Amino acid sequence: PVINNNVPLAYVLIGDIEEEGEGMSPVLKHIKFIQTLSSVIAVAIENIRLHQESLMQEVIKKELELAARMQQMLIPDTSEMPKSPFVSVCGFYHPHFEVGGDYYDCVKLSPTKTGFCIADISGKGMSAAILMSNFQANFRALLTADIKLETLFEKLNTIIVRNASGEKFITTFVARYDHETKVLEYANAAHNPPVLYSMDSGEIKHLETTCVGIGMLDNIPAVNPKEIVIDVPSKIMCYTDGLSELKYPNGEDIGTTEIIKHISNPRPIEENLQAMIKALGIPDSNPTMFDDVSIIAADLR
Repeated sequence: PVINNNVPLAYVLIGDIEEEGEGMSPVLKHIKFIQTLSSVIAVAIENIRLHQESLMQEVIKKELELAARMQQMLIPDTSEMPKSPFVSVCGFYHPHFEVGGDYYDCVKLSPTKTGFCIADISGKGMSAAILMSNFQANFRALLTADIKLETLFEKLNTIIVRNASGEKFITTFVARYDHETKVLEYANAAHNPPVLYSMDSGEIKHLETTCVGIGMLDNIPAVNPKEIVIDVPSKIMCYTDGLSELKYPNGEDIGTTEIIKHISNPRPIEENLQAMIKALGIPDSNPTMFDDVSIIAADLR
């Protein structure tokens, strides 16, 4: 056998041409040479295998890099977010792997209405990223200034159930703000409750779940969207569990403590967000980051 790392890679079959000849068998006479040659063959076979594996890994790496770039294109940069005297939106996104299952978006729906959402697909990696891109396309296509949030969630649920075959689900928070009436409509499908902060009164509100996650059930039960009148100026910060599950040195989850600490600072929301990211060491120096981290935040005036 031709063996490498105790694994047989091939077999060398050698026999004498003249089995009845006198004297030492040529095979035995040259056994050291045969063993050396077999070792060379083993190394050559292993090198070919490793080279092919390396080429395949390089192809996979390039595909993941391309997928990551395409995913980044689907998630708007802060510079692309709506900014006006009434609404100023910013965001942050960092996947745990090359591609992730988090998503946020913000859309100008009318001269007075702005829609935004944040979502977290169950699981990680390529399958979550593909479902996220599907959710993004349908969210963008369906969200309008007038669609009822119940209808939006029902349509999204039907699409995700069909495409994910019940294997994955999505938690999401969707809101629509009318700066003319100061009314914020929202629905929360089992997502982490966003934090709403009134700059005048200092009141903190957590916008809790109103229904189950998208894709959890074939037919989504009552969505129960809510409406609140914003005490302007206010700030809102939406996030995924990759942020709230970061830990302090004592092992406790940060929860919403850091969000409240930074959002209550009177600086603009974008500065609050950047200060929080820096304080938490995201993404480079926080050893407790084991999930995608996504945040979308807004000044509401």
